[in-house]
Amino acid sequence: MGKDYIKMAKKLIELKNIEKKYGDNIILDDFSLYINENEFITLLGPSGCGKTTTLRLIGGFENADKGDIILDGVKINDLPPYQRPINTVFQRYALFPHLNVYDNVAFGLRNFNRTVSDIKTNVTRRYENTRKQIQASLNEKGITKDKKRELKLELSNLKKQIKQEVEKERLSLIDRRLEAVDEKYSKIIADLDQKIDIEWEKDDEVKAAKEKLKEINDLIEEACQKGANRNKEIKKYENEINRLKNIANWTLLESLEKEKKEALHNKSLEIKSAKSLMLNKKQIKEKVLEALKLVKLDGFADRRIDEMSGGQQQRVAIARAIVNQPRILLLDEPLAALDLKLRQAMQYELKEMQKKLGITFIFVTHDQEEALTMSDTIVVMDKGKIQQIGTPEDIYNEPKNRFVANFIGESNIIEGTYIGKRKVKFFDEEFECVDENFAPNEKCDVVIRPEDFDIVDLEHAKLIGVVEKVIFKGIHFEITAKVKNKTLIIRKYELFKEGDKIGLSVDPFEIHLMKANENI
Repeated sequence: MGKDYIKMAKKLIELKNIEKKYGDNIILDDFSLYINENEFITLLGPSGCGKTTTLRLIGGFENADKGDIILDGVKINDLPPYQRPINTVFQRYALFPHLNVYDNVAFGLRNFNRTVSDIKTNVTRRYENTRKQIQASLNEKGITKDKKRELKLELSNLKKQIKQEVEKERLSLIDRRLEAVDEKYSKIIADLDQKIDIEWEKDDEVKAAKEKLKEINDLIEEACQKGANRNKEIKKYENEINRLKNIANWTLLESLEKEKKEALHNKSLEIKSAKSLMLNKKQIKEKVLEALKLVKLDGFADRRIDEMSGGQQQRVAIARAIVNQPRILLLDEPLAALDLKLRQAMQYELKEMQKKLGITFIFVTHDQEEALTMSDTIVVMDKGKIQQIGTPEDIYNEPKNRFVANFIGESNIIEGTYIGKRKVKFFDEEFECVDENFAPNEKCDVVIRPEDFDIVDLEHAKLIGVVEKVIFKGIHFEITAKVKNKTLIIRKYELFKEGDKIGLSVDPFEIHLMKANENI
């Protein structure tokens, strides 16, 4: 099955006819895949199947021997990693041990200008078709030396034109940002100046407030001389005293002048940031704290990396990867180093994080549970080829071949024959099923998951097995039973003993048929 269920989604990145070799070993063989915007897609398969290589090709850490990598309709084969709107979380978190949590997360914001990178990418994209045409002409057979020289000059001029346009757009963006900063702070500072002028005009009011405070103080002293309790007397006038102090001490004026000084400082910072198209310290701090909050590390900004647990370090690595707001986040088995309980907790958190961020996650794992728990789409891979693409439910319930059926969970695969009219024969018995894309009397493989067998009375059973082994799995018992010389795995809550006879039945919708011995 393809990805028809998300037809309305926008295609973000596409790998077309990719081939990758290491020496004589073919890692990816005519590999094609597209990934939608805001999708959580998992590349799942055994070690050596090509999933990490696929991730590295998307990130720009490896180059394909053949084929194209296309982002938003533009080929990015030659685009370096730092110019791609992509960040990576590795299995080994690659954190800087000499920096604290805050500085680890802020590192990318301080050291990389995403805006300039995006301008370069967008300008290059506009000229991509022209560049392709010139390159294709250069590669034509029988081209004359003069024509070749002419085309090379065209290519060189095109590169200069791209460079000039990048600079033009950069300067234009700086101008727009400076205008925005000026517009923003002109209003703020004008409002503050107006309020400050109003406060300065309150000189008579300030004098009156001071005189009134003196009167109240005299009244309190007079009462105390007559034996009154000082605290009680002050309490009587407390609200009035506070109000008058605010006027007499120019509290509001001081606050306004402090606010204006801060606004001028912030304006200066934003002007500097606008000119460099980089973030200033205040903006970096806001983004870092927001990222740490998202990964549930509020209050950990000053913590040393070596003082944190493996799970906390992994969260720091994720925060560092998302703080730049990439369009795509690559995750190369980031949970592998965590213990089981923490790994399971992080599976749910990563999925929630992806929903909140609204960016595309491309996740690599060999763990079926991780893939089934988190993914919108699973890509099952083996030996450099895609075996099946689909939702977790489709992959689990409708495996396309023996490899997928065996790799995703446990399966009982039994040789059978499709009789026709939604009926299949296996173990010399006829069963109703829901599949019908087979010819009458066609050989097929029957897939039944261990949990899909029903145990029934022997007299009502189509199949009778003999229990060979029983293992307690905590929630259920895993029963190994022999049925007509074929060993089956059955999961049930009832306890049986070795040697017991058990009657088995299976509902039609729990029987899945595959082409016999089909492997893509």
